[in-house]
Amino acid sequence: MEDKVSNLISIGEKVVRRKDEIGVDDIEVYLYEADTFNSRVITNYVTVRSGIDAGAGIRVAIGKKVAFVSVSSLDINRIIETAKLAAKIAKTKEEDPNFTHLPDPMRGYAGHGIFDEGLASLGSEELSGYVSRFVKDTKQISNLRKMDLFLTRANYTYAVVNSRGISIGDYGSVIFVWYEVDLEENGKRGKGMDIYVARKLNEDELFSIMPRAVEMAEEGLKAKKPKEPFRGDAIIDPWIMSSIYWPLAYNVSALNVQEGRSRFIGMIDKQVANPNLTVLDDGTLPEGLATNKSDDEGIPMQKKILIDRGVLKTYLYDTYTAYRENKQSTGNARRRDYKSQPSPSTTNLVFKSTTGKKLEDLIREIDRGVLLRGEAMGSHLINPLKGSMAITCLNALYIEGGEIKHPLHAISMSADYFEFLKNIDTVGSDYKITSAGKIPTIIARNVYFS
Repeated sequence: MEDKVSNLISIGEKVVRRKDEIGVDDIEVYLYEADTFNSRVITNYVTVRSGIDAGAGIRVAIGKKVAFVSVSSLDINRIIETAKLAAKIAKTKEEDPNFTHLPDPMRGYAGHGIFDEGLASLGSEELSGYVSRFVKDTKQISNLRKMDLFLTRANYTYAVVNSRGISIGDYGSVIFVWYEVDLEENGKRGKGMDIYVARKLNEDELFSIMPRAVEMAEEGLKAKKPKEPFRGDAIIDPWIMSSIYWPLAYNVSALNVQEGRSRFIGMIDKQVANPNLTVLDDGTLPEGLATNKSDDEGIPMQKKILIDRGVLKTYLYDTYTAYRENKQSTGNARRRDYKSQPSPSTTNLVFKSTTGKKLEDLIREIDRGVLLRGEAMGSHLINPLKGSMAITCLNALYIEGGEIKHPLHAISMSADYFEFLKNIDTVGSDYKITSAGKIPTIIARNVYFS
């Protein structure tokens, strides 16, 4: 993998050396290559796709005129042609008064995240074997109505090279598995799901998601409707929290703050959450899915306190937003892929525990409330500015007197998102690695259930 990174850096440096020929003042080349395996199973319908995804995103500047173009190729000549096209586009654009220049190098590169040779070396036959095992075991379920499985494994390398001296790259592997099962019995239906995501493969943990999902679905067959809407406490599992964290990320983006579309404008060193809540943004977390040597502009990944005991301590910057305020990037430039430009976003969020207690102990602290698990339907509809939030959970459990009483049919949790942050007063110690970061079970008080 080191050889692949070196090759990408070499390609980028060769392109950057031809900056004058391309006709620009500054140029940045982001190169990416991934060997991917994807399989989707919906009951008896199976698809498998594997192959190489590769390309380059080129950002150029002529004075304050900036353009970005991408190409699905790592051929040097095609990248140079694309860069020349970007230069032509830049000449036709108006100046961006907020643009200073492309990123300058920064010191402080840390090691990359966990890289598992065993995971990286898995071939299509072995990965297909994992899929077959899920399918075979699921078909043993007598009351099966439907199964939905998605498995993907990616080995990736990237490099960022620019004309101001940045020349860095890294590599990694990740596996993601989504497993969902629907059961039907005596006219009743129950659905359960679980997720496995990791940078280091553990087969026991991988296949443990199936019995957990089946158990959820079996509970769903016995679910009851809530007697009435009520206010109570929510125990929120890591997967639900990973679905509803995004308005926080939206509001701490320096770009959204600068463009006047954040609720946290002018809120540095002010209370935005419960005094018990401390949240880190840690791009150096070894097991974190977003951890690499650098962000997507080639700036070193960093660990920073985002919220300290409820007080907002920093916004998250890429170089564009940092230079607008004569600051340095916080190492939070992220891209969706090589076809997109970087913008500031979270890396790995870490919610700091307030207690050593895990889920079973936290349940005992609830007089009346709901354990929310599985999928948070409607999480994408949260309004990040107004704060209106209403999510529906299909795998909830009703709690009363510190005990789980029974499963619930689809139940909705409603709250003002910014009040919700102030109502998170307990953070457990049972962490899971998710796409959001290192997320534990939390308790949010006084939310509305219906």
